Amino acid sequence: MPNVTRLKLESATEDDVMVDFLAEIAFLYRRNMQKFECLVEGYLPQLHDAEKLKHIDMSLCNWEFIPGQYIYPSSLKYLRMRSINVKFDWSIFSSATQPHNACFDQLRSLNLHGDIREYSKRMFNEEITLALEFPALEFLTIRYIRLTPKHIKSIMLGPLNQLEFSGYSFDALCFVKHKHTRLKKLTLNFERGLEHDDAKFVTNSNFIFSNTSKIANVNCNIVWRSVWFDFSNIRWKHVTHLGVHASFEFYDLLRAVRGMTRLTSLVISMVHLEESSIERAVKRVEEEKGTGLARIPCKVKTVVLDYGNGYHNVINLRADRQDWFSMAEAIFSLSV
Repeated sequence: MPNVTRLKLESATEDDVMVDFLAEIAFLYRRNMQKFECLVEGYLPQLHDAEKLKHIDMSLCNWEFIPGQYIYPSSLKYLRMRSINVKFDWSIFSSATQPHNACFDQLRSLNLHGDIREYSKRMFNEEITLALEFPALEFLTIRYIRLTPKHIKSIMLGPLNQLEFSGYSFDALCFVKHKHTRLKKLTLNFERGLEHDDAKFVTNSNFIFSNTSKIANVNCNIVWRSVWFDFSNIRWKHVTHLGVHASFEFYDLLRAVRGMTRLTSLVISMVHLEESSIERAVKRVEEEKGTGLARIPCKVKTVVLDYGNGYHNVINLRADRQDWFSMAEAIFSLSV
């Protein structure tokens, strides 16, 4: 089978005999290989001369660097590395002839998935001198991974079109601080299990979403299960899509939404929402009915009330009733 161009390796066992067998297969077909998927944790074959390789999807859970291990980066168009551990080293993409530089000339999509249990540990040593270049990168997904400021800068200098981030608000801040005029879609996923200082989260997130005015789609998903999320100081003016999976004061959410002048879609998890919180919100909104606050323009077109287990209510707001009060009334009609 000399013309094998796609290879996927997976095994129910990971003993030395099986790993050696898989290594031999990958080595034999490396020269013509264009797509390589390896789901065997902790194993990475020698791909130093696989110069036709365009697509890599691999797990690095128990990976440890082996001197001489090298992956040719210039031909890659898609790279996904999962279960990245704290021992990961970008030097696997640098050659003996270019030991201080790794250029991903054709890479369009990069997916970096770390282990949430190791996320708080320092990753990607800032003392390393290896320079990374991504001149063609358009799509970036980062989950529970910390990059060095130098590497973030190299990514943001390219033609990045879409960025999805899961992790600390401070780490997300490092991306937004850089010039991002070409970015069209930004998705940020925040979890209470990672954020331990609510005040810092509010400060960081308010800064982030005040600097995204030129991004067409700005998505924010909040997962604050079992812990109260305080919307009272939230100022997320440029968020366009908001997902809330948390316990919260319902009126505070509505008030925060009132300041999200670009918001078009809202998803609310009703699982942890107390009925008394909804009742208080209804009372407060009724009190404001005759004031100017009630008719603040609203661009929200769709509201989804998620009750868990696949059950949800979808509210499509009519174009002639897109104001804040009408949105609140529509939500109350289905939630109380």
